[in-house]
Amino acid sequence: MLNINSKKTAILWALLCFGLLKPLYAKPVDKQSLLAALTLNLARFTTWPDLVNPILNVCVIGNNVVQASFSNLNVKTINGKQVRFLNRSRLRPLEHCQVIYFGDLKKNLVRQALISIMGQNALTIGEGVEFLKAGGMVSLEQQGGKMQLNINLSAVQQTGLVVSSRILNLATIFEFPANME
Repeated sequence: MLNINSKKTAILWALLCFGLLKPLYAKPVDKQSLLAALTLNLARFTTWPDLVNPILNVCVIGNNVVQASFSNLNVKTINGKQVRFLNRSRLRPLEHCQVIYFGDLKKNLVRQALISIMGQNALTIGEGVEFLKAGGMVSLEQQGGKMQLNINLSAVQQTGLVVSSRILNLATIFEFPANME
């Protein structure tokens, strides 16, 4: 005769085997969705000087997968500002962007875009330390199964943006000069 715990275990195994009970673990998140969510969280902890517009324009430069990862997020507002996603498959004018995510873009095009927005109060986010060296502000990169946050503090300070100390404490800080090439 089976005891009560053995009966419960047998029932759970049967349900799992026949697909009647979903596994109790989280579904893995793909890299682009994670980068999109982190980008919006960085925007939550950033203050823009003189931002009176009730809309926060998040411009996304990259392929369809990158753009879809942002579109799939169900974010309506950040810090009281309505969030609007603007897909920029080509380097269209970026002057109306408060957050610019650079995904899947060649190094020379990244540098060109960063030069074109120099002096603009836009939080620029990309991948890898090379992005920071090109003049970007924040880079996200996967290292050993974890996401590493890197901040080019001199680039952030040059624009007048203020990134929360809570974020700065989590990041590796770099001081790359603005790239004026």
